[in-house]
Amino acid sequence: MKSLNKNVIFTLFIALMTIIACKKEQPKSDIDVLRNGNNEDVYSTTKLDSAQAIASITQQKLQELYDISALYSSGNKNTAIDSLNYEQIQGYFVKKDSANVMGLLKELDSLKVKLIKVKNLSINTEINGKDTLDYANYTVEYKDRDQRMIGEFNKKSQYKLLKSPVNFKKEFKFYFVEIDVQQKDSTSVGVTK
Repeated sequence: MKSLNKNVIFTLFIALMTIIACKKEQPKSDIDVLRNGNNEDVYSTTKLDSAQAIASITQQKLQELYDISALYSSGNKNTAIDSLNYEQIQGYFVKKDSANVMGLLKELDSLKVKLIKVKNLSINTEINGKDTLDYANYTVEYKDRDQRMIGEFNKKSQYKLLKSPVNFKKEFKFYFVEIDVQQKDSTSVGVTK
């Protein structure tokens, strides 16, 4: 009888522990939160400030632009795919002007670049009169087709976020104004004797 009571008590104890363990609330993963569509949980678990979000988007857009440019530069430049790549490259710019793209493509062609990695990105804003100019400072690492290092180059690109409201929501489109902004010489030009 005593062993029967011990077995019953032990079974009840295990059942009670199982119930307590099952009742304990498990933390929600980000995927579950997104799947269930509870925006309050998303905002509380994933906090990106606007500067971090813009830096992340800028890094991604630069990498995409350089990858497509390297693909175009390594092609024959006369096939349908090359034409599509060129149009896609121009789509990254505010103005679809070949002058925006030619400097980049000439640099990639002259160095025979096949692989590019964008790194060390930082963003900053400059005020020029009434205009606010957004810039990305970064380093590009160029490699050849054998993945040998060609070099690392510091670059500065100007970008613009244009409002593009969709269904009454605030959305922005990301474009480059200029991909390789050259530093203006600060020396004054004057008459010398």
